This record gives sequence, structure tokens and C-alpha cells, in this order.
Amino acid sequence: MTPRVHLHVGLPKTGTTHLQNMLWHNRETAAEQGLLFPGYVHAAHFHAAVDLQRERYPDWITPLTDQAWNRLVAHVRAWPGDSVISSELLATATERQADRALRSLDFAEVHVVCTARDLARQIPSMWQENTRNRRTERYDEFLAAIGGDGGHPLHELFWSYQDLPRVLANWGWNLPPQQVHVVTVPARGPGLWHRYASMLDVDPDRFTNPDDHDNHSLGTPETELLRRVNVAVERKVGWPQYDAVIKDYLAHKILAAHGNGKVALPAAELPWVRDRAEQVVTAIERAGYDVIGDLDDLLPPTTTASATEPTDAELLDTAVAALADLVARMRNNPDRDTPTEQVRRLLRGFSEQHPPVMALRELYWKGKAQLSWARRR
Repeated sequence: MTPRVHLHVGLPKTGTTHLQNMLWHNRETAAEQGLLFPGYVHAAHFHAAVDLQRERYPDWITPLTDQAWNRLVAHVRAWPGDSVISSELLATATERQADRALRSLDFAEVHVVCTARDLARQIPSMWQENTRNRRTERYDEFLAAIGGDGGHPLHELFWSYQDLPRVLANWGWNLPPQQVHVVTVPARGPGLWHRYASMLDVDPDRFTNPDDHDNHSLGTPETELLRRVNVAVERKVGWPQYDAVIKDYLAHKILAAHGNGKVALPAAELPWVRDRAEQVVTAIERAGYDVIGDLDDLLPPTTTASATEPTDAELLDTAVAALADLVARMRNNPDRDTPTEQVRRLLRGFSEQHPPVMALRELYWKGKAQLSWARRR
């Protein structure tokens, strides 16, 4: 029987991080059910997506990026069962880049997968995500840019990731529609993992949830405070320092712990957002793609919670709470790294800069995987 390769190509902020972490941290459970999540490091899929689109992501090219796509494909080819390749960066691939990826997987039956949710949740989430990646647009500026007819650089950037019909067409134009899957994020509550797992033909209840690794939402005051920090630091710090200190520590560990609600879509934006969502649903129906879930999940509600700009007093309260938390963590240091974790971090950083060291890590993981496979046979 021809193995299947599920290419999960986005969209960003649709639960992709959660699904990737479920698969990565449960690799052995997946393998026991015949499913491979390839790569010997967590970032293998990210590097592969960058390698496939080197012109778009030149700032993210490292020695580890070279031949990353081919390495991932080789790992998939060597596996006797089904596989999943997942990176939301694949959403921006051109038709030509997607065709190259599909041709490299001609030994398998390829299934293209997109997770999707309604734009009333996507848009605030993307502003928050942009802010966590050092952008400085206010929320109203962001909304004005993406809601127009085009021309603004931010408009092109946003829809290059979030234009679901275009992403599906670029990846699925030469595939039977039943091999192109749209997995909708439930409008309320959990359920995405169970929908995703049903498509992969694995038992969702055998997987444990590493929820401490998932993205955590910020509220409006926290996001606006972070935006102002971005304005203040501007280019005073490089990306590695920003990623470690501001994005991972300040935003993820400090501000996320104080978030008291999600960022809401202003009611004035709802008419055009709903019109766009209805166009997306119509395009999916006409294409005949396989839908796991309900297309109604992609339609925003007819009303939305009020979205108000935080006051200076609210921002001050947020900043004081964050500083107090930071001081307490520095004093108590409950997250002090163990020596073992320090060694792991050092090894990860060193291997990402030196491909020969990474090659040794890959050999270790490959041998461990083969031993695990042999024990199960």
C-alpha cells in the first residue's frame, strides 16, 4: 500500500503550534500507530520550510537550512508508513515552490492539510503575534492596513499567510480534491486535536498534551505594553536577544501570566470580515475539498465583544504587575535551569551553528528511532 504524506501547510495561528507539539512530544506513540513525525530536532520542519522558500526568508537561512527539505524527505522515504510534515511557513509557498515539494514526494500519496478558524479570531491573534515578533503597529493601524484593497505592505504580508483559498490552490491544484483537507478549529472549546487525529487515522486519546509548550495569549493591555517596548528598543537589540529576552521571557512567561482576556475584533470591522469569511467558505465548497469539522466554524459571529484601547492607567497597572513578577522570579528563581538542561541548551546552540555537530545529533536520534522500531517488531 502506498504510504501517505500529510503536508500541513498552515495557516498560522490556527492551533499549529499545539498540533506540532502534540506530534513531536508523542513521537513514539505516533510511531507505534504507524505514523512518523520526521526530523531529529524540533525545528527540522521549520528549517525545511525555509529551505523551500530561501528567497522569501533569507534572514532565517543558517548552515542547518542547507538541504533541510531533502533531509526531511529522505527521513519520510525511509519510513514504511504514513508521515506528517508540518510548518505554517509553507502557507507562503508559491505554486512553483509547492510543485517542487510535491514532486520530491512522488513516492507517496500526498495529502495537503490546512487548519483554519474564523477571521474574527484570526485577525486579533495575528496582531498579537506580529507584536510578539517586534512589530510596532498599533491595533487600529494594523486593522486599517489589512482591511483595505491592498497596496500597504502589511496588507500583502497578512494575506500571504491568511488567504486560505490561495494557499489551498497553490498546494492542491494538481491533487484530487479528496486529498486536500480543511480542518476547522471549533468555534468553542477544545476538539481540534481530535479532528486532526481522525484525519491522520491515529487514536487521539493515546497522546498526552504537553500544554506547557503551547503559545499563550496576551490580553489587549499586555499586547499594547509589549508594542511600546518594541518601539522603545527598536533595533537596539538583535533578533537572538529579542527572541530570548523579550519574546520568550517577557511576553511568554511574564505578560502571558497576567493576561485577563483575549484581544477582540472591533464591531466596526465585523461587516467586511464576515463578507470575506463567506467568500472563503464558498470557495472551499466549490472546490470540493474534504472538510473535517464544520464550515460554519469559519464564519464570525454576527456580534463581537467590545474592543477598547487600554488606558494609560491600565498599561501602568500591567507594567507594575509585570515588573513585580520579574523581581519575584529573580529573587526566588523557581525556573533555575538544571545542569542537564544547561548542557542541552549549550549543545542545541552549538549544533545549530556547526553542521558536523548537528550531524552527530541526527545520527544519535536516527539510531534511537531505529532501535525503538526494531523493539516493536
